[in-house]
Amino acid sequence: MPGTAAPERPNPFLTRCNLEPSTPLHELIEPAVSKPELAFRIAIDELLGLVGQAVNRIRCGDGAEAALRELWAALLELRGTVARDPGIRMAADDLYEAASALVAAKSGGPETVDVRRWRLLNEADARLRTRLGSARPSEKAKLPGLH
Repeated sequence: MPGTAAPERPNPFLTRCNLEPSTPLHELIEPAVSKPELAFRIAIDELLGLVGQAVNRIRCGDGAEAALRELWAALLELRGTVARDPGIRMAADDLYEAASALVAAKSGGPETVDVRRWRLLNEADARLRTRLGSARPSEKAKLPGLH
């Protein structure tokens, strides 16, 4: 029988991967456009990532003065994004002061570990992150096209 072909073997990868996603793809691609509060949280998370990178560089001593300037810039951007809140402002100021004291101590003398300054830096970082959990967007951040 020349017209009959061998039966096709099922591909186990195709039979196991035929599930439909539970969330439509367009909802995953553009969540920040359709939900302003999600866009605000994403912006805050990005700024906290920059703050965390700068703090880690200060801890390691890897370009600590440049990292201190980057921390200042990220904290200024954070202030512009978040609505006025004295607790957030004080936590940001405390973080910058603790970081600058640590950088000044490292550049000023011998390589000694000042546990108090490390603790202040860690506590200020944690306090800022906690305060930002209840932050609201500023009027500037609410305007379309500015986030």
